[in-house]
Amino acid sequence: NDLASALPRLAVGLFKKFVLADLLALAALSPANAGQIRTAGWMWVALYAYSLQIYLDFSGYTDLAIGIGRLFGIQLPENFKSPYLKPNLTQFWNNWHMTLTQWFRAYFFNPLTRALRQAKRPLPAWSMILLTQLATFLLIGLWHGITWNFVLWGLWHGMGLFLQNRWTEFIRPRLAAANERPAVRTALSVASTVLTFHYVALG
Repeated sequence: NDLASALPRLAVGLFKKFVLADLLALAALSPANAGQIRTAGWMWVALYAYSLQIYLDFSGYTDLAIGIGRLFGIQLPENFKSPYLKPNLTQFWNNWHMTLTQWFRAYFFNPLTRALRQAKRPLPAWSMILLTQLATFLLIGLWHGITWNFVLWGLWHGMGLFLQNRWTEFIRPRLAAANERPAVRTALSVASTVLTFHYVALG
């Protein structure tokens, strides 16, 4: 049973990592190609290529790790679940590098949130959400690397999650009627998925 589940996972991981991701890397990570880009259209092509490359590379070697684990009877946790198809940043981060985000949620975000709520003078809800999101993703950025690029990347995602939280609270009662219409609900889901993907890709 372990062999039957491991081999397909290994095959998928090898294809994603060494065929698709490495092929996209020729376009997305080549300094020679980057130096020749002169138009906005080709910049978008490079952006999409890099976004797909980093996902296929990372999820590909995660598939390899999970497949190798199964060969030895070890069940490793899943780490990706179609993150680019999620309609908001919260769902994106619930499905991208799940082991990392679950660890930070359990050992930093949740304890910090509890501490702030139990303070003698609790902060307003909105400022508590802003502080916890920014602090968590600043640390996640620094976990990736101690550079200003990753600091800015962490702040980008922390601020994005805060804005998404506030927008969701604002728009939810206003969309109650629209959500009863399947066509409108589908259109909103597609639009929010496209917007979320581009926010992540630009970050």
